[in-house]
Amino acid sequence: MNNSHIVLGNRRLPIYSKIATHPGEVLKDEIEARNLVKSAVASSIGILPGHLSELFKSKRNISASLALKLEDLLRISAETWLTLQNRYDLTMIKNEKLAAA
Repeated sequence: MNNSHIVLGNRRLPIYSKIATHPGEVLKDEIEARNLVKSAVASSIGILPGHLSELFKSKRNISASLALKLEDLLRISAETWLTLQNRYDLTMIKNEKLAAA
């Protein structure tokens, strides 16, 4: 059996983490670790401080445009931010699908 799947009854399901970490949580940790001022970060990436707070709380997503701005500011690649967002989105959808089954 492929170790990337688990068998439940007669169903083969992919193994993945049910815990979804929103990239906004990662961003918040990174900003705090660097001792950056949140309002200055928001200003430098062209968003309102309230929008940054919503990103931290998983209420907003990281777009390609925002990922590029974060890359310039933090020197963490835009691909990393978009991968984090994509993994979060997929995990949330998979969890919803499993809950409905």
